[in-house]
Amino acid sequence: MFRSLMLLVCVQVFVSLPVLAATDTRSVESRFGVVLHLPTDWRQLTAEELAAVDDADAGEQLELPPQVRERLSRQVRGGGLELIFNAGESKNGFYDNITLFETRDQVPEAASQIKSTCSALPGLLSRTLGRSVQLEECRGLELGGYPAFVLAYPGHPADTRIVQYMLQLEQNRSLVLTLTYSRENPQSLQDFEQSLKSIQIN
Repeated sequence: MFRSLMLLVCVQVFVSLPVLAATDTRSVESRFGVVLHLPTDWRQLTAEELAAVDDADAGEQLELPPQVRERLSRQVRGGGLELIFNAGESKNGFYDNITLFETRDQVPEAASQIKSTCSALPGLLSRTLGRSVQLEECRGLELGGYPAFVLAYPGHPADTRIVQYMLQLEQNRSLVLTLTYSRENPQSLQDFEQSLKSIQIN
């Protein structure tokens, strides 16, 4: 669980995109074997676009400390990270986004495990991100019949928020889905949580 939280992605996507007006939903297929149903203004980055995140010129656009950015870079180069972003609108060049990656970490399920994990996370996140972090949410749940764990905390810049779900798909295989969004756009949170309610796992 803790190793997964060392890659907490708050990606600022600075790309030139048409503004898409959309009311319908569409299926976004992940190479990790899941399908998310999202409004059509959510777009999955192509391999070429995602590789641009690893460009040296883009390094300063990531609101991450160097050691976390380095791990993100390795994930991007290795094909272990997917990114979906809300192309409908941006705030100062920042697009709300969802990242997906797999881990071998286990989801805490027992009440005692959840309690100890939630107690340890503020300190771990603060050390990892180099700033004080207080959790707004931390709990276990079931999602689509699978054990899951969710946490939420303020992002950086301060007007953003991070919501992370960890879903136990198999004994040694979990999927981490992280939404980073502007607090001025709560619709992105609704889109994300609705997609999780209808998630398909292949």
